[in-house]
Amino acid sequence: MIIRFITLAVALIAMNEAALAQEQSSATIDGQTITVKFAQPGASKRVMASLQTPADIAFKGVKVPKGSYTVYVLTDGPQWQLAVNKATGAKAATYDAKLDLGRVKMTMGTPAAGPAAKVTLTKVAAMAAKLEVVWNGASASAAFHLDRGGADSEW
Repeated sequence: MIIRFITLAVALIAMNEAALAQEQSSATIDGQTITVKFAQPGASKRVMASLQTPADIAFKGVKVPKGSYTVYVLTDGPQWQLAVNKATGAKAATYDAKLDLGRVKMTMGTPAAGPAAKVTLTKVAAMAAKLEVVWNGASASAAFHLDRGGADSEW
């Protein structure tokens, strides 16, 4: 009886660790490496990823101070939005809009053949990158740049 319980517990732990396996993507801008980590979402769950930035960054209309955040992709309707949220760790499992730093309209696109869900960072200019999400046959991206203060003329 005890051996069966231990075997079941070990199997459940292994399944849980596999389910929590995270993919990672990063982009280095002006010596600052910004990273996103995400796990494959379930069919009915929202896409979310952890965002870690050692420098202040800015999405169009949303300034993000250096630190750790959770980003949620709000896929309701034809125009996806990226919500940058202060919740991290276990608190981030449930989306709470009251903790949003802000929301960014994402640019919709057509994904290439590939995985059902993916979140990547790609450097697009000397001081800028984009966060791209592919999910359920659609793709969207949101550009950001290092926030050096002052007027935000790039947007």
